[in-house]
Amino acid sequence: MLQVEKLTKRYGKRPVLQAVTFELAAGEVIGLVGPNGAGKSTLMRSILALEEVDEGTVSVQGVSNQSPEFFRYVSFLPSDNYLYMHLSGYDHLAFVANVYGLDKTAIEEVIDSIGIRSYVNDPVKTYSYGMRQHLLIALSILTKPIVILMDEPFNGLDPTSIIELKQLIRDLSAQEIGILVSTHNLDILEDMTKAIWFIKEGELIQTNIGLVDKVSYQIDVQLGDGQTVDQLMADSNLPFHPLANALTTDPAFEVELYLEQLIKNGAKIQAVQQSTMALEEKYKEFYGLNT
Repeated sequence: MLQVEKLTKRYGKRPVLQAVTFELAAGEVIGLVGPNGAGKSTLMRSILALEEVDEGTVSVQGVSNQSPEFFRYVSFLPSDNYLYMHLSGYDHLAFVANVYGLDKTAIEEVIDSIGIRSYVNDPVKTYSYGMRQHLLIALSILTKPIVILMDEPFNGLDPTSIIELKQLIRDLSAQEIGILVSTHNLDILEDMTKAIWFIKEGELIQTNIGLVDKVSYQIDVQLGDGQTVDQLMADSNLPFHPLANALTTDPAFEVELYLEQLIKNGAKIQAVQQSTMALEEKYKEFYGLNT
């Protein structure tokens, strides 16, 4: 388990990370969302001790990120493509294996696991962007980490490569590897992650949006004169997002609870449909894009 405690960083007086605290358990896939400059990359680099912080601690299995041992448990897939074009994929894997004292068996296992056998001996300069991403993931799991941080791993990928990478992340999750993945693509996260967290002005806002086993619904209602959705839900403790003549439910709560509440207060239900806009609406709400 990765534990981040009160991670704080400032550039002058401007806060970049504000007491960020969270835990990432084995097998969890958490999405990290935020516009450019929100602090996503800074958070990942700070977790890896690539950025100095003003306060806070980071550890995995009780090992501090200030210890070299930390990097036997945690791997990083950066947004920048750090590969040597004239070397082959196998050359890259052999170099990392040598640094960590791994044998050839470990290299062969990861080649088959990621499915790069057909081109691993070719120069990287001949790889497509998707092939390079697969090599980077192969490098990131070569040491058998329990946590992988992925910074914008879907950038530049074609639809086929996106599908393949999403499935690869699911497979890693099934192997009990915890994954924190940042991306600007909301659609990608919504059907892949356990939860989605937002970062705004250095503050981490943890939500249960994106639960893969639960969905939110939009309930359309017929309102009487002067009646509002807020009034219909006023005596309920159910969280919801009001829309014009409708509401969006929270995926952590069964839709039947909302229907019972609305009907109890005399609402006429017009339609109930699974909402595909929950994450987008939440994003707009957090970043003030509804005005």
